[in-house]
Amino acid sequence: MNRRINFTLLIVFAAASLWCADGLMRKNDQAAILAGAVDLARGQIQPWSAYYQFDKTYVLYGVAGAILKAVPGADPVTAANIGLALIFWTSLAVFIARSRERLSPAVLLCVLASPAVLFNTSYVNSSVLSSAFLLLCGAFVFRTDRLSSWLAALFYFLAVGSRSDVILLLPLLLWLGTPIPESGNFREWFSNLWKTDARTSLPFSNLWKLTVAGIGALILGPIFAGGAGMALDPFFNWKMVAGYTVFGFGAAGMLWGVQLVGLGRLVVKNRAVWPVLYGSAGLLALLIPVLFFLPQLHAPRYFWRGCEAVLLLSVTGRLPQLNRRWVAIFALAAVLPLLVGVRLPQLNQPQLTVTSPTCFPSGDGFYPMGAYGSFLWRLHHADVESIDHNQRVWTAARQTVFQPLENGTVPVLYTPMSGYLLLSASLRGQIAVRASFEELPAIGFYVDSRSLMRDDPKNPVGALNRILDMPVEFVSPESDGIGILRVGTGRREWGAQTKLLSRCFNGNEYLVYPADQVRPGDRNFIFFSKKDFTGARYDSLSGLYWSGKYPAAVRTDIFFAQAVLPSWMSLQAFKGTD
Repeated sequence: MNRRINFTLLIVFAAASLWCADGLMRKNDQAAILAGAVDLARGQIQPWSAYYQFDKTYVLYGVAGAILKAVPGADPVTAANIGLALIFWTSLAVFIARSRERLSPAVLLCVLASPAVLFNTSYVNSSVLSSAFLLLCGAFVFRTDRLSSWLAALFYFLAVGSRSDVILLLPLLLWLGTPIPESGNFREWFSNLWKTDARTSLPFSNLWKLTVAGIGALILGPIFAGGAGMALDPFFNWKMVAGYTVFGFGAAGMLWGVQLVGLGRLVVKNRAVWPVLYGSAGLLALLIPVLFFLPQLHAPRYFWRGCEAVLLLSVTGRLPQLNRRWVAIFALAAVLPLLVGVRLPQLNQPQLTVTSPTCFPSGDGFYPMGAYGSFLWRLHHADVESIDHNQRVWTAARQTVFQPLENGTVPVLYTPMSGYLLLSASLRGQIAVRASFEELPAIGFYVDSRSLMRDDPKNPVGALNRILDMPVEFVSPESDGIGILRVGTGRREWGAQTKLLSRCFNGNEYLVYPADQVRPGDRNFIFFSKKDFTGARYDSLSGLYWSGKYPAAVRTDIFFAQAVLPSWMSLQAFKGTD
């Protein structure tokens, strides 16, 4: 019965995932990886060190490149999105089939409904492919036959090669494959590691294969790339941790917490030394995949490893099965946010909604505060109506015709959005080279305007003020003020305008519209123009007139700028200086 329900859940969530995958561009890293995959598919390969985090995701590049090579006439974004999604859902189907009746449908529902998983299976990213291989590893690792042990090691190698932080789950896999000590005799327990106990353990050689495979994949990446890239990116903020946990980990996080408590109780109740140490090791192994990311929690997707830990622990029978009351609680906690969300124009003004939840920023674009079903609808239509800056920048980049330098390369300023320019150039058969301002030519390099229109505490654009003092011209269509700029040619007015708006919005992100397209709402806004209008103030630095009030009459020369996020999500509130 459990297996039938699990497959029903898989079909429902897989259908939603594939429905959203068509042409979905979700984040800059996706574009950067696709740029490398396009190069691999066409045989136009640059040095491995030129590709984004190649040392940690080299298997992902290979698989994505193979997908694009297999369907050369298809849209590369759609083909790669759907290809990786199919690999993931097929792997999960194998995992469910091999787990037989041990996997609780409530556990699977909590994991699949977790935003960390739900919103990240529809586009190219390292988490979805690494999870696919880890699930295949989990389907075989708890079998005692030799073929299964080799398959488990192979899939674990591919998982770590797809995203290196899968190595964080190695302690949990080893712990789950180690026999439960039934006495305090360490010598007897250790000698049993070399034997096969089909109920609770694996042969010790199987655990060694898994260890060697994981560490081998970890070492191989830097060898390929000619050195290791950045491994840690600390950026701790307790507000982000709290928000991402509630609206990222979700019901799976509740289940993870219950499993922690369950393991803790087993440790406390046991009096024998070695069983206590064994239980403590399991507790630590379950903590590692979550605690590792808390000091660098840039997106809710980082809880994906915690979701996998929940699945692995659940199918091994190490904890008591959930009773009906707990099943109902977790099922409700998983399903309710799919239907109902929260709208927060101000922190003290919460409102329930089913269609318009407040969205918050992350390294993977915007995430909603509940009402996940309506957000899936928005993901499906993201190519028509942008969800956030990612779709706007990509729309502009793919319509940009680059003028290469004499050496044939396209110079691109290194920004948090530069991956979109890399992909656009790769699709045109060109090679884009990202560099800092000091390393770029004085005239003719490219940059997305969005990166210059905000202060970024994590990825500040070097020499921002110097760039804004230079002449620029848009070489792509604009979408709400966002487009691709060619720096060094054109006029200086845009830089002056950007300086004014950055001051007015205190460095917070904003969008620009014609005045006749005013967007009413709960965001800060201003009107500005080159010509005077009623109630406007003159800014001598930019030569523009501006006002924080609605003008008496709308003219074609007046523009409307509005903050992207509500004031309680501002940089000042984030830093605690507001």
